[in-house]
Amino acid sequence: MKESENKELILSVDTQEVKAHSIVLATGFRPSRPGGSWLESAIERFALPCATCGYPIVSQSLEWCPHLYVMGPLAELEIGPIARNISGARQAAERIVRSV
Repeated sequence: MKESENKELILSVDTQEVKAHSIVLATGFRPSRPGGSWLESAIERFALPCATCGYPIVSQSLEWCPHLYVMGPLAELEIGPIARNISGARQAAERIVRSV
């Protein structure tokens, strides 16, 4: 990772680069959907699709809406029970990287 002068994060793998202005990293093992009230507000404000259990309905690339990808518990419906551990994080990262 490197940071350019205008505070844009650039992730480089081999010859590919992904540029972003922000990145959020989180982990945890609560049995319920994480995010609390701020995520609930975002779901309502942006009409993000959720299953009846409250978890996001995402694409195979883990995109919840354009340019919003999920990992960890929020990717559980697509990745499966391993979504919350290191193996699931690797699998999620691979899917996201392949799609951008």
